[in-house]
Amino acid sequence: MRTDTSRIILVRHGRSSFNDQGRYQGSSDTAVLTQQGIETAQQVGDYLRPISINAVYTSPLARAKQTTDEILKAMADRRPKPITVSNDLREIDLSVWEGLTYGDVRQNHQQAYKCWQQHPHEFKLPAANNTYHYPVKDLYQRAQLFWAHTLPLHRGKTVLIVSHGGTNHALISTALGLSAKDHHCLQQSNCGISTLEFSGLGVQLKQLNQTRAIQETLPKLKAGKQGLRLLLLAEDSLTMSACKQLAHRLAAIKLDVCLSITAGQKWLPILLPYQDKTIRFTVEQDDFLQAGKQPWPEAFCSTDELITGVAIAPTTSIQTLLIQTLGGRPYEGSKLLLKPGHLSVIHYPNNHRPIVQAINI
Repeated sequence: MRTDTSRIILVRHGRSSFNDQGRYQGSSDTAVLTQQGIETAQQVGDYLRPISINAVYTSPLARAKQTTDEILKAMADRRPKPITVSNDLREIDLSVWEGLTYGDVRQNHQQAYKCWQQHPHEFKLPAANNTYHYPVKDLYQRAQLFWAHTLPLHRGKTVLIVSHGGTNHALISTALGLSAKDHHCLQQSNCGISTLEFSGLGVQLKQLNQTRAIQETLPKLKAGKQGLRLLLLAEDSLTMSACKQLAHRLAAIKLDVCLSITAGQKWLPILLPYQDKTIRFTVEQDDFLQAGKQPWPEAFCSTDELITGVAIAPTTSIQTLLIQTLGGRPYEGSKLLLKPGHLSVIHYPNNHRPIVQAINI
């Protein structure tokens, strides 16, 4: 890592009481961590213990502060200082939705919910004095303020941020130059770990939503167990050793299909020795880059079941597909550094935009 590089580690809070109840939390401060949330926060602390962290920032909301405390306890003698509570890191303000169940909102706030899902930058909710506010726009403005205030203070340092799903999403998106209109296009699981690096050369997303630290092989699906879940693997960075390790990991996952651009086929016997029933076929590079738009994912995305596939393609093709799914432009794919032998995941659910679940796990 360059001496001027700032490494930012983002963690979403552990599972909360409102998560268990299926309620919108927003900026409300009623929810607390469940026992599972406490335990996974401790697992994150164990995972981060070897890393020398110079500063910690946390949201002021109880569920995030609890998560921070549990992470730091597990880090024991590596406890970093200082710890700063930042109001810019609080979760999105969902006003009248806070405390309501997801079902209540879908049924009784249909127009607003549709806007929230399809046009988040235009989404508005009632505010004081018969006015409205724009929750996603406000969230992204806070994220930009946080970066402007915080990054200059920690050049060349490693910083841990413990926050929320929406807030971390906005922090990652604004760092990469993505807009609020593409909110909902990436996932932040409870206690998922993401890493950004800022340097004089720009910013790179080094990892997104890593959940192996909390014993999840793949992040749990957020938008329903249907459609296509695609595991992406860069063919030009594969080695025999990496293939064998991946084969062991993939053996625990039922793979329905395997897609490859021609050069990736040579790795299939090593990569999928336990997947006899996997349907294997090749796609053209241009078709691969159209994934999520047309043509080949359509048949998978229309199914009521979950289909899991692995796609082997060149690094640049995967970077382009990922950045386009996130709402960026094809030439910005270099902002996503793909590590050899690591998987990235996109979920194409029914009736929802594609979601980048993970990068470099």
